[in-house]
Amino acid sequence: MAILNRKVLFAIILLIIIIVSVLAQIFLDTAQKESVFLPSFFVGVTANGNVTETKDLIDKTKGLINLIVIDNTDTMKDKDSLVEVCNYAYKGGLSFFVYMYDPMRGGFNYDPIGWVVEAKEKYGNRFLGYYLYDEPGGNQLDNGSFAQFSKSINAPLNYRDAANTYCYYLFSTMRNFMKVDKLVTSDYGLYWFDYEAGYDSIFCEFAWNHSRAVNIALCRGAAEVHNKDWGVMITWTYTHAPYLESGKDLYGDMVTAYDAGAKYVIVFNHPQIGAYGLLNDEHFEALKRFNDFISKTPQKHSSNTERIAYTLPRSFGWSFRRENDTVWGIWNPSENATKIWNDVTKFTQTYGYNFDIIYNDTLTYFTWKNHYNKLIS
Repeated sequence: MAILNRKVLFAIILLIIIIVSVLAQIFLDTAQKESVFLPSFFVGVTANGNVTETKDLIDKTKGLINLIVIDNTDTMKDKDSLVEVCNYAYKGGLSFFVYMYDPMRGGFNYDPIGWVVEAKEKYGNRFLGYYLYDEPGGNQLDNGSFAQFSKSINAPLNYRDAANTYCYYLFSTMRNFMKVDKLVTSDYGLYWFDYEAGYDSIFCEFAWNHSRAVNIALCRGAAEVHNKDWGVMITWTYTHAPYLESGKDLYGDMVTAYDAGAKYVIVFNHPQIGAYGLLNDEHFEALKRFNDFISKTPQKHSSNTERIAYTLPRSFGWSFRRENDTVWGIWNPSENATKIWNDVTKFTQTYGYNFDIIYNDTLTYFTWKNHYNKLIS
């Protein structure tokens, strides 16, 4: 009888071990399926709606993204609203940036610089920092409201003076935020000088019909030499509804950014023309396809495997949108602009987005061998 009881007990124990092992494997498989995102890569969307609309967007994109940029100014200025959205994003497993600008502009009912300490304690590394201002380089190139100088205000004497002026005044608006956390923004030009001013990561914009290859080369090159991260913000293709490109094209742009080595791939989701901003079923399907893609495709640090860089003249603040584009938003292109335009066009035809564009300045002179095998000018 004792022997029989021991056999029964052994069988029960063995059965329990088998059941626990099976359940553990099921849990592990489920967890892996639910989280295809690596800690070093983020795919997300901007949330431009109010608190309720942002929560709905988080629910709708669950499992498709691991990052959200809280980009509603009313939410940003009201602490209760901001905390409510951040709590919801955090509980939903998302990391997040919060859009911010200088609180001296007014309307805030709390101190956004002091709040960072609370956010880091509460959310840990899920709070990624502030998305500070928007398109500073683009504003400079197109004489926007956030330009750091113009022909009549703080007018520089030459290209080098322009670079110094841009970086100094931009840094001056950022320095209080630099003391507390990571700062990022999106832009469509002057990436090198955004990093020089103090940004930790720049998201180059995939917009309109602008060259993806050139913007990757400029932004990735700037990030590489400055030892910083970079990303891509996929924004408008049209100036009217539907604004955003098709789901097919969105998927292609996300794959391109991922393959090029971007740490962040974000979809600009403004204005709020539908329940989920600009996003509709074909865009959600594109996000799902992209999830499937990255779950099977390891990401490289960079697609520039030959470690080649084209060098620009020092302080040449040009956007590369067209051959006759202005320099620093105030000068007509110099005589060597045509050569540079033709060189870069030839490079994109030869290498696609598998090369970088950097500046021939002091930092490059002393460090380029740490990043590249070959420089071409």
